[in-house]
Amino acid sequence: MIKVNLVPGDVLAKAQQKQKALQIGVAGGAVALLILLISLAFVWRLRALERRLVEQQAEFKRLSVVVAKVKEAEGLANALRARLKVIDDLDRGRRAYPYFMSDFARAVPGGVRVISMKTTGGNSIPLKLDIRAEARTNEDIALWVRQLADAKKFAGMELGTVTSAESATGVVRNFSLKATYTPQL
Repeated sequence: MIKVNLVPGDVLAKAQQKQKALQIGVAGGAVALLILLISLAFVWRLRALERRLVEQQAEFKRLSVVVAKVKEAEGLANALRARLKVIDDLDRGRRAYPYFMSDFARAVPGGVRVISMKTTGGNSIPLKLDIRAEARTNEDIALWVRQLADAKKFAGMELGTVTSAESATGVVRNFSLKATYTPQL
């Protein structure tokens, strides 16, 4: 069989052009629709993220208030702890001085006379002592240092220079002594 085309060539060419234009239009429309759908998806996601951001910012503001209150409460708690520590130190120091004076008086031998004594450390324990004293003999000084060491409550003793001076009662040895006192409360 033989096919005979009775349609003129330019009509066929126009029809093919229309068909190609229609195909290009459909493909372009499909691409445009695809781009529109992708854009809408991104816009929808952007809106969702913006809503989430607003919610999280509101939550952040709410939690910031809570954090500020917690920090304020911690500051108050630290201030109260510091006050309590001061009160405890004062209480312990208050109890330490009668014990200290009792232990100190027992440790001073008869040949030693305390001229001055300075305690440092405030009301905290241990007490640091700076003592100026005089003794009749070097043996009295050695006896006192030994008695303080034997008491176990006195530590870190440093004997300063010993100077001799004439007095109406005879030769007197002036000296300084530094020590640390830690009571067993």
